Amino acid sequence: MNELSYSQEKGPIDPGEILIGIEPDSPLQGPYRVLNLIPKQDRVVMIPIPTGPRQTSSAQQANYYALGFESFPLSQINLLLLAKKIQKTTVEIPNHWRLSDSDLRKLSPPKNDPSLSHEDRLKSPLEIKRDFKFELIKPLLPTDFSSGGPRLPDLTYLDGLVRNRAREAGVSPGQVFDALHRFYAFGCILNALLPNTISKSGAPGKRRLAKNGIKLGRKNAAAKAGNTDLAGLILSEKDTQNLEDGYLMFVKPGTSIKQAFLSMSSTFYSKGYTYKCGHLTPDLLEAHLRPTIKEFRHHGPLAKDATAAARRLMGEGEWARNYRPLTGTACDGIYAIAQVGSLDASPIDVNCVSCLDPLQPIGIGRGLFVRDAWLGLYFGWQIGLDNLRTDDAKLAILRAATDKTSTLARYNLDLPAEDFPSLFFSKYLSDNGELRSCNGIESIVDGLTSRIEFIASGRADRNSPSESGHHSRHRGFDHQLTGTTHGRKAKRGEPLAITKAILSRYEYIRLLLLWIHWANTKQELPLHMIPTEMRREFAISGISLPRTRIGIYRWAKANGYISGKPVDPTYLKAHLLPTFTASVQRNGLVLHRPDTGNTVELLHGARFNSEYVAYSGIVRDAISKGKKHISVRADPDDLSHIILLDMNGLHVIPNVKDDAILIAEGSIHDLCATNNLQKVLNVESTSSRDQAEIDQQAFRQETEADAKTRKKVAQSTRIGHKASDSKIASVRIARKAEKRADIDSEIRRINDCNDGSENSTQQSAKFPKSISTQFLAPGNTNRIVELMKNRLTKFNTERKF
Repeated sequence: MNELSYSQEKGPIDPGEILIGIEPDSPLQGPYRVLNLIPKQDRVVMIPIPTGPRQTSSAQQANYYALGFESFPLSQINLLLLAKKIQKTTVEIPNHWRLSDSDLRKLSPPKNDPSLSHEDRLKSPLEIKRDFKFELIKPLLPTDFSSGGPRLPDLTYLDGLVRNRAREAGVSPGQVFDALHRFYAFGCILNALLPNTISKSGAPGKRRLAKNGIKLGRKNAAAKAGNTDLAGLILSEKDTQNLEDGYLMFVKPGTSIKQAFLSMSSTFYSKGYTYKCGHLTPDLLEAHLRPTIKEFRHHGPLAKDATAAARRLMGEGEWARNYRPLTGTACDGIYAIAQVGSLDASPIDVNCVSCLDPLQPIGIGRGLFVRDAWLGLYFGWQIGLDNLRTDDAKLAILRAATDKTSTLARYNLDLPAEDFPSLFFSKYLSDNGELRSCNGIESIVDGLTSRIEFIASGRADRNSPSESGHHSRHRGFDHQLTGTTHGRKAKRGEPLAITKAILSRYEYIRLLLLWIHWANTKQELPLHMIPTEMRREFAISGISLPRTRIGIYRWAKANGYISGKPVDPTYLKAHLLPTFTASVQRNGLVLHRPDTGNTVELLHGARFNSEYVAYSGIVRDAISKGKKHISVRADPDDLSHIILLDMNGLHVIPNVKDDAILIAEGSIHDLCATNNLQKVLNVESTSSRDQAEIDQQAFRQETEADAKTRKKVAQSTRIGHKASDSKIASVRIARKAEKRADIDSEIRRINDCNDGSENSTQQSAKFPKSISTQFLAPGNTNRIVELMKNRLTKFNTERKF
């Protein structure tokens, strides 16, 4: 008999109920069944219920006997019940007690023994044993159970009649006591008189294994001759499983047992392969180190089914995920929205291009989504390009818990924010990836007082809301886009999916939000997913039933079936936004590229500045104290601003870069891609850049060499002349001469351009090519002014508006 389980109940005492003691000093130790209530005599008769094998000093083995009838003061029992020293409970009976007679005959067929009566030949041996025990106690039962039985004041008097009945039946009194007490202890159930075990004797359902190193079965010839080394393999549980699996795998129509045995031996009992005659042949272990063909014939057919063999072939992970019998679902025990959130990551199966260059592919990103485990409603998301980390998971949780108005505006979507609910879950289901770190546990559990349940590796079925969401999203959205991989490698001759990439990450996320909006507000659910209470309420009111996830969410919110935790958005951002390092410069803050170690790589595509940065002393500390790097919080997908946390609180620092498109559509991933592209361009342009620089160097050197030569010639011609008394005066005179020479050169250029025109003769007369020093005299300055006016007039007439 299996150990019994019981649960607690409350209410008045009635015959047939079960009481159990709570306190160690309670008079009821274990469960007791109430049999008789005699209020006039202030008495109650009860019997203890055996809940498992009991070892006593007088018995050599454990037994299940009930201890007999006991009488207690009724007032005392009521007082103990009021004082909560005892309480009511229920007992779960063994399963085989619920079997009918026909089921017992299937379990243990009739023997058709000629020594039995004609009636007993049609009964199961279990029925015969049960009916025999009942016939022993049948004359002792009161008139309620058998006509003609004794009429006793209470059941305690039955124990005095047992010995006489045992002598009449020719059995020991213990058999009568056992049958009588078991019958009453378990509520007068006839099948309570069945044997404790209804299967074969010994260890039912367990293989018989060798003990103490002694092989089961007869000894072989070598062992009889004294050579114990060749006695054979002592089969373990694994060896027996190998024999059963090998029998199922290799015994097929047309295959002999011998050939199947050899195939099994080569699979489980080989030590390698040898190249013989151009073929690889398995090397079997020695015969005494592997099972024999007789053991193969005996144990192989004993396999119940191919379950064990299939598990070994496909692996425990595949078996547990796709073929294991399920006794429940991941949603069992969830009765409200936001009670449990499902968090998991998956590739998006779509190749994207850079938002800065539509010809530059950036590969396949990974998406991380937060869904309600009960309803499947989408709350948060995060699309990254590299392997997702704890910061990405925290960012998805932050988006799930905060308002989506600014996000929808950033992606230019005219959708109501009410269609994208915001909740912080009481518990999160996560695999061993993103949240399994000190950062994730400290932020979610310690900082925000939520809980995380980590799913065992290889058991994705325990996080089925996210897994099913991945499949439906891929099938209905990702695999419909250009550039998708369809979740597989390219077939032979098929062009690579990355060559078809056309969507930027910004455009993909925008389409994803439209699909999430459809999944939340447009996709109709089957009726079995809609609560009966909701269907009944809408049927009574005569309103059309909304069969969408958002409709169920709004109904649940109106009826108090939301268990999310209210958390301040600013507090959430302080704990969940990723942390970045920024360099402090006089004109603002410039972010560092993440995951570069001690190397500082600036992301010049974004610069953040505000009055608080200017007047808070951050720039002063960077200049005077050398604090050039500070930590900031930022959304990798939003370059419009960053968040600075300091002793004065939370401060939003806007992006002051003049590139509006980059701020609206770009992300930190795009800035990193720009840096990568710049590095590639630097390598590709090294030759041309170096050639241009050497050209400039040669120009300077040659020009300076010519100038040095002219200077030496001029110095040699001026030898013997008296130097000027004032260097300043000579510089001024030289400047004036230089200006006159420039004007002279410009006049000559104009005259050359006007040759062949109508006024060429007049211009030549007024301004000869050879300008005399008389023309440049101080008295003729008015003519120079007129010349400059004529130049401006000609320039204005030739301009093209």
